[in-house]
Amino acid sequence: MRRGITLFAVAVGLWGTAAAPAPAQTIKVGAAVALTGNFSHEGTQVYRGYQLWLEEVNKQGINVGGKRMKVEMVFYDDKSEAQTAVDLTEKLITQDKVQFILGPFSSPITQQTSVIGEKYKILTMAPQANSDTIYERGFKYVFSVLPPASSYFRSFLEMGAKLAPQPKTLAILAGNQPFTLLAAQGTQEHAKRLGYEVVYNDKYPAPATDLSAFLTQIKAKNPDVVVVASFFQASVLATKQAKELRLCPKMMAFSVGPELPSFSKELGKDSEFVLGSAWWLPTMGWKGPEYGSAKDYAKRAQDKYGEPAGYHIASGTAAGQLLQMAIEKAGSTETDKVRAALLGTDVETFWGPTRWAENGKNVKGGQGIIQIQDGKITTVYPDAIREKGLVYPVPCWDKR
Repeated sequence: MRRGITLFAVAVGLWGTAAAPAPAQTIKVGAAVALTGNFSHEGTQVYRGYQLWLEEVNKQGINVGGKRMKVEMVFYDDKSEAQTAVDLTEKLITQDKVQFILGPFSSPITQQTSVIGEKYKILTMAPQANSDTIYERGFKYVFSVLPPASSYFRSFLEMGAKLAPQPKTLAILAGNQPFTLLAAQGTQEHAKRLGYEVVYNDKYPAPATDLSAFLTQIKAKNPDVVVVASFFQASVLATKQAKELRLCPKMMAFSVGPELPSFSKELGKDSEFVLGSAWWLPTMGWKGPEYGSAKDYAKRAQDKYGEPAGYHIASGTAAGQLLQMAIEKAGSTETDKVRAALLGTDVETFWGPTRWAENGKNVKGGQGIIQIQDGKITTVYPDAIREKGLVYPVPCWDKR
């Protein structure tokens, strides 16, 4: 094992250790995902989603041409480090002899690990990597569970355009990472189409340790809306520092944070009325085989882990289930046959509708806007899945 690589679990399944070859009656799947480091909050949720799928699929196995095959999984902690993830992905393929990869958390890491999958012609199902650039390199063996990053804040902006009084000015701040930069770019383009005036647009070094200088500049612009394209830790930091600076826009939204239960746990009442987007919610009403409805899946996840299910854990399970469905459709574990089955997929599951373009982008999918209300993740848009009305304009910090 190369220096810097940490094994956190051996193979999970019925046979052997991580290094032993899988018997013929198994399908061997690998995953290197962040349990420590900057992405540990999100990575842990994805890992839990993988575990839920593994438990479910091994109740009966995967039907491969009439033969039931169990799944054996090899897990590693990539420590939120791209190079570690690359090394581990190569180890999974060349030493552990996995047949498929369930991807890491984050677009920056998947951008690099997918190069290894492409090199060895091993399929990667990427649950949390929707940076458009990953899928625009001509690669054949990486498939996104999420819709493209550039569309991330589209529903949020559309909701804002319908409000009275309508917010007019917008500030955008983004982490200097592929996913967040693309989310910010898409936000600016869509905001202009909807008639917002973008009064501020900048990027901060990631990972962030201090955002106060950027937030001070935003406060000077006095925007109606602030959008921060960020990951969990930066979202928490920005919220704390916005309070310290008394930055009080009518709405403030983050790309990753508010949809995770740990966000309100960490911030307490300071999380109140903060907004976010979610690719999946228990209230979305999707349903399909194995897990039933989105609500049914959420209950199963909460029963197992003791906290409400968000889209990160759901995407992990969906990645496994969609791979499973493609293997069964192909009647084979051969990479190119499974890839062809993925490209021929147009399906609804508990995760929602899924269909892939030739480049591996998921060109279908739902999205909901959430707001923290009374400490709870609450759907406020679109109307079809709304649990409560939006609190708008958001009161300043001392009135929450």
